Amino acid sequence: MDQDVSEDLIEAGRGYESLFVPALFEAWTKHLVDGAGVREGACVLDVACGTGVLARAALARTGAAGKVVGADPAPGMLAAAKEIEPAIDWRLCSAEALDVEDASFDCVISQFGMMFFSDRQKSADEMYRVLRPGGSLAIAAWRSVEHNPAYADIISLLEEHVGTAAADALRLPYSLGDAEEVTAALEGSGFAGIAVEAKTESATFPSSRQMVEAELRGWLPLFDIFLSEDEIAEVLVQSDKTLGKYATASGEAVFPTSAHIFVARKI
Repeated sequence: MDQDVSEDLIEAGRGYESLFVPALFEAWTKHLVDGAGVREGACVLDVACGTGVLARAALARTGAAGKVVGADPAPGMLAAAKEIEPAIDWRLCSAEALDVEDASFDCVISQFGMMFFSDRQKSADEMYRVLRPGGSLAIAAWRSVEHNPAYADIISLLEEHVGTAAADALRLPYSLGDAEEVTAALEGSGFAGIAVEAKTESATFPSSRQMVEAELRGWLPLFDIFLSEDEIAEVLVQSDKTLGKYATASGEAVFPTSAHIFVARKI
């Protein structure tokens, strides 16, 4: 990825990495690298890589003999990713038009991206295209918000104190809870041996306030929803009442998260 990126976009990517990755996303990487069978020397593509936590986990498996490419349409995310790990090849492109050659990867992985793709079937077709025959795929998608109650609580908080648009922005990641939708897209692309399993991991934020603040400062702005400092302060006060039940004795907020892991192969 060689282009000028504004400092604001890079800072947003850095914020995403620091606010969300260690607290929420890092725990899921093992399910994808295991599910895809990432091994030493493999060529791996991470689709919708964000700031690269999954790509970095793949690199740790492939070693110097392998190759990892991270693809994402957000230049700020990729710029932040490159700051952390320059050894990965970061590509600015969408899942629907991957900027890589046909049949060039042993493994394709994607963590919590498919619910945001504008054309899920086209993205599945692209992932199939770039895999070598016999190559493997592993995808993670959040289950519905009913299976992620902490975020159901935050959505209710936003609905009441910020508005429907903010609540809908946080509903979006949980909009692909029906596993059959993903399975159908993979089948339509020609994938075989498709299997899906529901998994649960723990999320750990330094506090329930930081958990909510991550959404207010790190997620809502992606949907052009910007709150004043007074508005943020008021929501955080209200969040203490709603989310205190997730607090541990040390003050951390710990709660379960649930997702589907899909694995498949190209024959």
